[in-house]
Amino acid sequence: MNILIVDDQRSARRILASILSTQEGLVLHEASSLEEARRVLTTTAIDIGLIDVRLDADARNRDGLVLVAEIREKFTALPVVVTASSEMEEIRAAMRAGAYDYILKDELCEELVLPIIQGLGSRRRLEHEVLRLRARLTPETGIQGLVGTSEVIGRLRTAIQRVVLSDRPVLVTGPTGAGKEVVVRAIHALGPNSADPLLDLNCGAIPELLMESQLFGHERGAFTGADRRQDGYLTAVRRGTLFLDELAELPLSLQAKLLRVLETGRFRRVGATAEEHFLGRVVAATHAKLEERVRQGRFREDLYHRLNVLNVRVPSLDERTQDIPALMAHFCRQQPRPLRFSQEAVEALSRRSWPGNVRQLRNFIDRLAVFCDEDPIGAETVAAYLEPSQGPVPAEDGLMAMARAILQLPVANKLEAIESTLLNEAMALAGGNKSGAARLLGIGRKAVERRLERKDEPPEVE
Repeated sequence: MNILIVDDQRSARRILASILSTQEGLVLHEASSLEEARRVLTTTAIDIGLIDVRLDADARNRDGLVLVAEIREKFTALPVVVTASSEMEEIRAAMRAGAYDYILKDELCEELVLPIIQGLGSRRRLEHEVLRLRARLTPETGIQGLVGTSEVIGRLRTAIQRVVLSDRPVLVTGPTGAGKEVVVRAIHALGPNSADPLLDLNCGAIPELLMESQLFGHERGAFTGADRRQDGYLTAVRRGTLFLDELAELPLSLQAKLLRVLETGRFRRVGATAEEHFLGRVVAATHAKLEERVRQGRFREDLYHRLNVLNVRVPSLDERTQDIPALMAHFCRQQPRPLRFSQEAVEALSRRSWPGNVRQLRNFIDRLAVFCDEDPIGAETVAAYLEPSQGPVPAEDGLMAMARAILQLPVANKLEAIESTLLNEAMALAGGNKSGAARLLGIGRKAVERRLERKDEPPEVE
């Protein structure tokens, strides 16, 4: 259990450390100021904070109460104030700020300090145990829809059970279609703030200027079209989970701003001067190799290390083929009519490689539910639907289907969003080479350069 002692007097810190050193399983951290305590809290999961009300010689100083209020807003630590005054008004102020208990400095002895620490320690252990039990008491399909009994899916469940006990950012990695969003939803549902929202923002589907406004919010008149003040996701999520999907596509300028949010817990709306507090938790997901993006200069190294403290890797379906029968049964139960497979068909699907992972298998079951009337569905039928004989879909039909899907996106400027997304993906596939991106897009290099320059132009301000 981690305990933070915050006092500007070294002698007081030494007395508390000496008392607590007699207890096993305690890790002590010290800070002499409000700023130093904030740094410790952003890098270490503190369980209990022993906080002096005054953090310098000025009798008017109340930095300790400021710290107590910040801990109750943003962290899961249990704050206890340590005060030299027996004035009830000061103690009441500490309780109003969110302190769980108080200790008088002239009573710093084992008989009075240890019972408080032991009681709060028992509370922390009970809180952790409740979270562990919530993670174990799951439906038959597993933690929040994680289906299967393979060893790798068992390790994934264990990883989820561990990260929900922390309030630090989480990075979820794994191939496309493997189920990263399912893992994110499980982390949120099993966490202590599951009643608050889970908001997802796709970093690769929204233009940079629109994304900044959606993430941070904006003031009235901050840019053209901002006719009213609007909350961003950082505000709307409250104490819940902000899910940043396709994190690798987040523009560099926003990466710097996100890093500041993670380090300080504060942000500014677009066009605002006052700071606001971010109270939630960030969970990010990507299929890209962020280490390579860092080496290429396309992803900030400091942000990568900040997010990669808690890394949950989602395995590909080819790593857990023994789970395919259970996944098939799970997806069949979601269909509007019963679906059954012969044993030979199940074995054939279990031997097959699934480059599109769980999503590809789910889509395959959906397709059979619509077009196949056979019962039970045999191996030959499965092979026919896996390798359609009608040939590829004509390009014109594919483009029309894509256009209809794009028009359903919840994005204001769909043309700008799609152009920006295509350009970002082409640049990524070409390793940042403009000529290579131009060849992929079927346009000239100059056209790519013009569009990149246009993206870097500052927004219009009224």
